[in-house]
Amino acid sequence: MFSIIIPVYNVARYLRECLDSVLAQTFGDWEAICVDDGSTDGSAAILDEYAAKDKRFRIIHQANAGVSAARNAALDAVRGEFFLFLDGDDLLRNDALEMFAFHFEGNQSLDGILVYPYIPCWDGGEIPHRMAQTKVLVNCASKEDLYLGPYAANGFPFSRVYRKSSFVHLRFRTDMHMAEDVCFWFDALCVDAKWMILNAEYYLYRQRADSVCGMKNPRNCVQVLESVLHALRCIGQVIDPNGDGKICYIRRFPISPIDYLELAVDHYKELDDEEWREIVDKAFAIESEVGSWLFGRSLQVKVILASRKYLRLFLPAFSAIHRGYLKVMS
Repeated sequence: MFSIIIPVYNVARYLRECLDSVLAQTFGDWEAICVDDGSTDGSAAILDEYAAKDKRFRIIHQANAGVSAARNAALDAVRGEFFLFLDGDDLLRNDALEMFAFHFEGNQSLDGILVYPYIPCWDGGEIPHRMAQTKVLVNCASKEDLYLGPYAANGFPFSRVYRKSSFVHLRFRTDMHMAEDVCFWFDALCVDAKWMILNAEYYLYRQRADSVCGMKNPRNCVQVLESVLHALRCIGQVIDPNGDGKICYIRRFPISPIDYLELAVDHYKELDDEEWREIVDKAFAIESEVGSWLFGRSLQVKVILASRKYLRLFLPAFSAIHRGYLKVMS
């Protein structure tokens, strides 16, 4: 019934816990498609060990190509009626699949389940007790519920379960290593499908300082902005072409693009001219898409100053004045 997609790259330290959480499922009709993305730390051997013990583990070994390529390889191999994502350093609670099976069997027209809250964060210590009671929040969710409502989602592929026949044709963008899950989600929202929003805790997300999301890099800014632009275009072209969904969306999820744009401006000396130009182009493409600049006027001034070599000399002074103003106002 379920295909669990597990991309694996150098997570040998955590991998057994992850795979054991799959083995511990109280619902047994599953396969785990584990894609070893060129690991060099012994992860591949651990995967082969588990596959030898239980044939429900299907292993794909490939040269390192990134998490998107790993997930795409698994999507090509899905045999289950439904699929979900699990990272190799995270865990499923042991009744996760049983819970999903109950709701899919009770509503056979359902194409997907969006889970809220999405990611109870976990430090790798003792498994925390559930904080959320499992219950249906929205039985038949509109697209507005899914991306604008009080339980709206953005990225995080592991906060939902997909019906194969409706969604297995979708693919993650391999030209991105960050925020590619936002693009995948909005591609899914473009599909005419029936969704349920379920209040539940089924996934334990391990917080790691050395993960891609944990490492702040100004070069990631262009991908974060690209994901926002992708979402806006999906909304404008398919999801809500005649409404104000684009501007509502960017106001609903403003923090990450602002943070990364600030980071890029503050570290513009680390970026070459081509990298900086791409960031500026995407920032103003977002402005064009929604019809106004929504990242704050001070940040707009910083972007303009940093984008012109002859004005960059004024950037430190403007930043200092702005910080002083914020301090006074607080």
